[in-house]
Amino acid sequence: MFSPEATISSARSSLRNPRRRQRKDSDGLKEQPRRKRSKLSQEVTADSPPHIKVNGNGRPIQNGHVSHHEVENSMVLVDMPVRDRKPAKRGSRDDSAAILTKNENYSFKRLPGFPPLLANSSTPFRAFPLPSAGLALALTSSQAFVWDYTSTNASPKVVTLPLSFNLKASDPLPVGAVVRNGPTNDFGILAIAPSSGRVTFWDNVETAEARSHLSQRHQSVEGVVSKMYSGEIITDIVDIEHAGYILIFSTGRLAQLTLRDSQGRPSISTHFVQGNANTGGSFFSFKGLLGSGIRQSIASVKARPSELKGQMEVVAATRNGVFKLWEFSWSGQQVFRKEVDVHDEMLSALQIGTTPETHGQQEAHILDFAIVAGNKEERSLSFLVLVALSGRNALDYSLLELVLSDNSGIVTRAIPIRNFNQPQLPRDPSGTLVLPTPAHTAFIHFPDALVVASLAEHEDDAEAQLLSDSGSPSLPPFQDTIYFSNERHVHITGQAPEHSSKLAVPSSAVFFVQDFGVCQLSALPPASDDDDMGRRKITAKSKLEQSTFYSTVPNNIVDFSVASRYSFGEEEVEAAAMAISDGILASSYDALEKVTSSMDEQLRKRCSALRTLISTLRAEYPPLSTKAKWYLLWHGEKMAAALQLWRRYEERLQAGQADLDTYREMALWPQLVRVVHEKFKTKIRPELGETDAVRQYFLRDIGKLEVILPWAWQLIRTFYMSDKKADRPGIMERLTETNQILLTAYETAFAFREENAEIYGINPNDILNGILKPECGYDLIPHPWTSIHNLVNAVRSVVDVGRTLAIDSFEEEFAEDLAKKLAQDNPRLVEVDCQIHIERFTWLSEQSEERRRASGKSVKEDFNKHVRPDQIFNLVNIGLAAEGMRIAEKFHDMTTLARLVWNETQFLEESKETTQSKMERYECEVKLKRMKEQVQHYFQKFGDPWARAYYSKFIKEQETGALLTRGHFDRRSLTKFLRSDPSRARLAWINEVLTEKDYKAAGHVLIQGAASRENNSWCKKVELSVAKLALLAKKESMPEDEAKAEVRGPSDVDDALAEASRQLQYSKILDQLYERFEPDIKGAMDDEAAVQLLMEQYAQGRLRKRPHLRMLLQQGFEHMVHNRVLDPALLIDVLTLMTDDQSDPLVDGVYTNDFALALRALALSWHDMDKTTRHSTSKLIWKRVLMKDDWASINDTKDVSDEQLTEILVNTATGQAFKALVEMLEERKAYSVVWPKPLHELFGGGVKDSDLCTRFGADDLRKDIIKENLDDEGILQVHAEKHRLDLWFQETAKAAQRQVELEKAEAGQHQQQSLLIIEPEEPYINGGMEPEIDESLEVAASEAFEGDDEQSVADQDIDMEDA
Repeated sequence: MFSPEATISSARSSLRNPRRRQRKDSDGLKEQPRRKRSKLSQEVTADSPPHIKVNGNGRPIQNGHVSHHEVENSMVLVDMPVRDRKPAKRGSRDDSAAILTKNENYSFKRLPGFPPLLANSSTPFRAFPLPSAGLALALTSSQAFVWDYTSTNASPKVVTLPLSFNLKASDPLPVGAVVRNGPTNDFGILAIAPSSGRVTFWDNVETAEARSHLSQRHQSVEGVVSKMYSGEIITDIVDIEHAGYILIFSTGRLAQLTLRDSQGRPSISTHFVQGNANTGGSFFSFKGLLGSGIRQSIASVKARPSELKGQMEVVAATRNGVFKLWEFSWSGQQVFRKEVDVHDEMLSALQIGTTPETHGQQEAHILDFAIVAGNKEERSLSFLVLVALSGRNALDYSLLELVLSDNSGIVTRAIPIRNFNQPQLPRDPSGTLVLPTPAHTAFIHFPDALVVASLAEHEDDAEAQLLSDSGSPSLPPFQDTIYFSNERHVHITGQAPEHSSKLAVPSSAVFFVQDFGVCQLSALPPASDDDDMGRRKITAKSKLEQSTFYSTVPNNIVDFSVASRYSFGEEEVEAAAMAISDGILASSYDALEKVTSSMDEQLRKRCSALRTLISTLRAEYPPLSTKAKWYLLWHGEKMAAALQLWRRYEERLQAGQADLDTYREMALWPQLVRVVHEKFKTKIRPELGETDAVRQYFLRDIGKLEVILPWAWQLIRTFYMSDKKADRPGIMERLTETNQILLTAYETAFAFREENAEIYGINPNDILNGILKPECGYDLIPHPWTSIHNLVNAVRSVVDVGRTLAIDSFEEEFAEDLAKKLAQDNPRLVEVDCQIHIERFTWLSEQSEERRRASGKSVKEDFNKHVRPDQIFNLVNIGLAAEGMRIAEKFHDMTTLARLVWNETQFLEESKETTQSKMERYECEVKLKRMKEQVQHYFQKFGDPWARAYYSKFIKEQETGALLTRGHFDRRSLTKFLRSDPSRARLAWINEVLTEKDYKAAGHVLIQGAASRENNSWCKKVELSVAKLALLAKKESMPEDEAKAEVRGPSDVDDALAEASRQLQYSKILDQLYERFEPDIKGAMDDEAAVQLLMEQYAQGRLRKRPHLRMLLQQGFEHMVHNRVLDPALLIDVLTLMTDDQSDPLVDGVYTNDFALALRALALSWHDMDKTTRHSTSKLIWKRVLMKDDWASINDTKDVSDEQLTEILVNTATGQAFKALVEMLEERKAYSVVWPKPLHELFGGGVKDSDLCTRFGADDLRKDIIKENLDDEGILQVHAEKHRLDLWFQETAKAAQRQVELEKAEAGQHQQQSLLIIEPEEPYINGGMEPEIDESLEVAASEAFEGDDEQSVADQDIDMEDA
């Protein structure tokens, strides 16, 4: 029987290199061997498109390309017996084809079979393929090339034939075809010069090239197309199978070209096509030319087998919508059948849905068409027509399904081309329609793009409504556009559809690209309803995938830009980007090899894909959210880390194989993959040949890198360190490999993050040491993979265990090589551990959940107190102090850096003192010198933070003397350090006096220290006195110009002297109080007994019923007993709560009235207290004064004279307090701030939370004290209601003022009362308001208080010495 593959075999055997066959001696050109059936070429592949078998009377095919392309129709005569064998199958073209772009619906690839001469040259050519035979013809101006374009060989065998047309460079390129030679299994070549009409025909490809070298042999059959008009050219050629070819002319004429005569011999003849019956002439006649050719330009011509045996049906369509049909025979006979004008029907179908106002401005033009099918019974013919609808500033393309029957046409369906965008509208639109079989997808070639349009039927209206009601969108058939790169200047020189008789197979077509090669576009059958959305419409994921995997293909002609062409939502883009990134990490794409001999190359390819993905997103799509940016960045980190981990693994395998003695343990990676839980890794499938678990992990599961890394530690801890029989070298070797795995992963990831943050749209300034800075977006991202809990704990444990093993091995001099490796890795691990701890607690601290913030606070505290300082400082134990200093510098841990410097300095100094070797001593001196230089460098680099840490180390080590004696310290920073903290006031004073020679600053620091840090009353008085001495010394040494300036106004030295005097006055009150208690304190057995004695004596009366006020009094006594400084509020409590009567003054004239001292203490401390506290305290003092007197008895004035009443009022506690205050006001006007308010305004003082909240933080204690104060206030309110306390309060103030005046008169002091700021009756005449005196404390003269002059200073110094 006849072989269906014989024809293809013969066609390709002619292109085989003759050297492949072993020649015999008798072989030669003189005696040609008889033709034998050629064997199948090794270049033939298995997926040759199945072919449609159609004979001359067969049914019409579906695309308008006639059955002569189907080589199975030819009869192959076998004249020699062959052994039975299985027919060879063609291999897959995909083996060596370069995919240019691909998605779920179609693929566009470059086939390898293309002549290098055409690929590497800019010589223009036109291509005419014969897909059924896999042959292609390329015609240049001087040569014809024939080759098997389906060959997998990048340099296929090419038959090259010369053309004798003598074309000029300006002449159009020849047209031609690969010709099937009837029943034989040979193929010929046809070439035609478009401008001259010269025709050359080679009837046999196999012998044509050989004959072209022999001038004496007949090479080809030549002819000419006669009766061409001047300037007329042949624009295209259409194969009409056994009837020859149809030539299309630029004038619109058509001609039939036949290549054989009636005897079957090669013979060239042409017959111009007759017009319709109404024209009365042929296309080549003058009348025919005017009647049709010029008026109607031909858009396209197609042919199919006719219903009449031996005839071919030819259909021509004009651009203005006229279809003409003929019948042709092989002998040149032609019969015109009909002409149908469908322009109006097409225009009406295209204008559906448009505004009526634009209808008159639009015009429809046919660009191309294809024959789809015909109905024999109804004598109809169906077409798929490519139409352009042009209007004002608009141009739309559509595919119309058109049915012609009799003399009418009906448009049954319009398919708009939705996804094709032209930046500039062409004046003369053009396009080529390519419709393969099965005809489920059409391809449209525009000048700068290829459109893929599904022809699947859209759901009818009822079904679409159901889908809409159910929430499922009703989507139109799939369409997409492959745009060509403008930079490549893509020009398609020929195209042809490929055919298959099967319906559920891809539709494909081939396109020949100038200076590039042969491309094949294949589209899958339409998607079913069950397919995902990517099969039904263009998605962001589809476009991103194409750009990610194929935009980096070398010399790709596809433009993957989506700007101005597609629009996708931000959420869709982000979801697509993250899904693609996941797929790359899992190697789930066909573009990523699943089986490879070079895992390194596969990993690099995935790294490149991730980089291309983010580059595309940044360039073409809306900005990503912070979460998406970091998600993609983390995937890039993992891939970069995986690449380096694989390289280290390969090095470990090679080292282990080369040195079995050193590497006694097997590599760690196989065990890691084995112990990881099944849900975190892809299962090995041995039935598919998968045997290597490690390769499988790097292929599929690298996205779960954070899961497997902690197992590097857990494996050692669980299976090795828990085994008491395990030898230490084995553990150390495992730990060394664990170190390498963790270091490789982390160092690569952090380096990638720093280097590529900007590429991912993250501000690189927000990254420090490989981690995100605080307050830079942690609240917007998930937990970073590098610092999950398990990893942080694992790295911390590895650091500690590795260092411990190294120390033990060094001390025992055991396995020192392994110990050295562990020690060398330890600093890098410490660095990583610090990074991930910082990242973890920073992320936790910036989350919204309180539980996470609390956890972050705990982690941060542990890190700052233990992890960082301990791990960095402990590097000293393995002899790596320098590395510790480097890490402390990196993380700005100045405290640990100071510890390291101190430790190293002490070690070098001790070594210098103890060594007997001069060389070692000299070496220590050199190192000490370098250390001093390093310290100076730290002062310059880190400034005050380093100074604080370094100098604090001296204080902590009780080497304060060294701070003032060592010369290599930075003087400025030392002074600033000592001044910055009042606790260092004494050292600061020494430094100011000895080093800075600044007595004013010395006085200031002592005053500040005494006020804020000194708790001992005596020491505070000493510091204030010394401060006053320093300020007086500054005043004495003040230059003359400064002294003159001082006369004009007080200087800061005067202000400081006034402050020192004020605080000394306060200390004097404490001294007076202590002197009262001194007999009881000295008479007690111990401090506790002294407090008890004081409480028994002074906590009587109403305090027995006021336990919490009693507690305040006891607290004050405890401070007095221990000579501690009492704050103003507590001192006032002691002075106002004591119950004994101590109103008699001392012999030296100092006031001993407790309430007077309280008022003085409050006035001196007025500006040290907040406004609420000082005013409430003033009210409390006066209320407690009033509680001392019996106002019921005073109110009973029966038989009491005015003189007696005045004496009674003056001798009350209230009167004595007023009398003392009036005398104090004569000393300083500033004491007016404590003059009382009217009685009704005193009520409410000290009984509110706001009054006591700054002093008592505990709510319970504060409420109890407020309650007892309210009880006292209640007693006063009773006196006010029943005994006219408010009036007696006023009269007592007046009586006290009169008594002071009387005493002054009796003493002979009748001076002008200029110092008295309150007239005797003014306070209560004017509404009971206090005198209007400025509340700010005036600067007192040096003689305002005792101890302000030089003599008193000396006396004070003597008192302090006695103390």
